[in-house]
Amino acid sequence: MAVKIVESGSISPSSGAAAEHTLPLLYFDLIWLDFVLTETLHFYPLKCSESRFLDTVIVSLKHSLSITLKHFFPLASKIIFPLTSAAMPVSRYTAGDSLSLTIATSDDDFSHVVSNRPKAADDFHQLIAQMPAAVYSSDDIKFSAFAIQLTLFPNQGICIGFTHHHSICDATTLSAFLHTWASINKSNGGEQLHQLPFYGRNSVQDSNKLTIAHWNIVKTNRPTVSLTPPSPSDKVRATFHLSNAQIERLRRWVAIKKPSIGRPSTFVVVCAYLWSCLAKSEVGNDDETQYLCSPVNCRGRLDPPLPENYFGNCSIQLIAASSHGRLKENEGFVAAAEAVAEAVNIAVKSSRVSEFYENRSEILSKLKGKRVVWVAGSTKVDQYGADYGWGRAAKYECVHTDFNGAVHLCKGRQGGIEMGFSMPKAKLFFFASVFNKNLFINCNL
Repeated sequence: MAVKIVESGSISPSSGAAAEHTLPLLYFDLIWLDFVLTETLHFYPLKCSESRFLDTVIVSLKHSLSITLKHFFPLASKIIFPLTSAAMPVSRYTAGDSLSLTIATSDDDFSHVVSNRPKAADDFHQLIAQMPAAVYSSDDIKFSAFAIQLTLFPNQGICIGFTHHHSICDATTLSAFLHTWASINKSNGGEQLHQLPFYGRNSVQDSNKLTIAHWNIVKTNRPTVSLTPPSPSDKVRATFHLSNAQIERLRRWVAIKKPSIGRPSTFVVVCAYLWSCLAKSEVGNDDETQYLCSPVNCRGRLDPPLPENYFGNCSIQLIAASSHGRLKENEGFVAAAEAVAEAVNIAVKSSRVSEFYENRSEILSKLKGKRVVWVAGSTKVDQYGADYGWGRAAKYECVHTDFNGAVHLCKGRQGGIEMGFSMPKAKLFFFASVFNKNLFINCNL
């Protein structure tokens, strides 16, 4: 894949944005300061020449993006990481601030890029927006929160690439931004907003105590600012799909074998099937405890609850545990479902949020050196529905999983759930054979 940069610039919020706004980073946000930058790609089929792309499509996207940023201005802000003991990290927007916008073209085969079949992982990194360099001083480090790259595959399609610093917001907030931008672009600049972001911080459960405690833990580590690890030349990316009908059959099988679970959620069924197939495809000690970890949106589970349009991060880590021996057995899927369902029941309790964050470092330190399946994304987030006027996206890729080994979940383009993987080729092919074989067995019982 050869990608050519056509233009490098920036976009500021349109008139009407706050002249200045400071948003404190709370304990939900601070834990992501040294996390790898999140990198995602949305592909849209569109028969478009380069001249039309530059003269019409880009002009419209820039205009609608500027309007959208008026409401999501922290994405154009600078995150300030203080180097003095008295200050706390914040996101600060000042009139004139902007986010980086890169325009590019690619000569690759769009149909190949958007397919679910395995593709070289490092090819996708050319489609990712690069963050501007951070600014260092004796008092603080200032760095960007967000960057975008728009890449045309001439007469084939468009890729919208996002790079964002996780400490500014989570997938729920990012999805709201994405759908708002698409809606404004589709309506030719009309501000048809369903729900504006909520920036309130005063009512977040146990905020002062937990924010100070976590800042004392993370302030000795420098934040991730613009650099990402080298692209993984040994990995391939592929997407696996569970249809609604397959999920329902798996759900019924769990209900029959473990009626005590009740009717398992889509999240439980998908994570359990994923986890058990990974265990079956890997060699391990039968007595070894294995884990599955996933973020869970807890906006509505705090006391008092936060609105779903709360801007920022608000999640708790779900941790399920089982043995390798149980997971690889014929009934491994059911055992995994039981473990994930139990972990969900623990995580959704409002008292659990404070308990988890009070002991987060100790809890996660116990996972070091263990075999862990890290899940990113959510079975509830729709990565395909944002329509800029070209219809639904053809493909979604969560590229930063190349670096942290997580499996990404999201709603499928045509229903069901998608699972995005980045693995060495031989390992992926072996997993695929297990995934398909067990799907045939479990969905035909």
